[in-house]
Amino acid sequence: MRNDERKLQEEFDTVGLCRTCRHAKVVESARGSTFYLCRLSETDPRFPKYPRLPVVRCTGYERKS
Repeated sequence: MRNDERKLQEEFDTVGLCRTCRHAKVVESARGSTFYLCRLSETDPRFPKYPRLPVVRCTGYERKS
């Protein structure tokens, strides 16, 4: 596995489905921390605003195109 492929796999293992979901928005804090905001939470209370990572199952998941 190449270095770039390994890095992507490690990131997916840490973040899970949010990494490739069209509803996720990456938010970086002033201190440099990265969070994944679920935009489905704006209209549907079943989805947490900032889900616990890694997300391995989600009924709202839609892969980015």
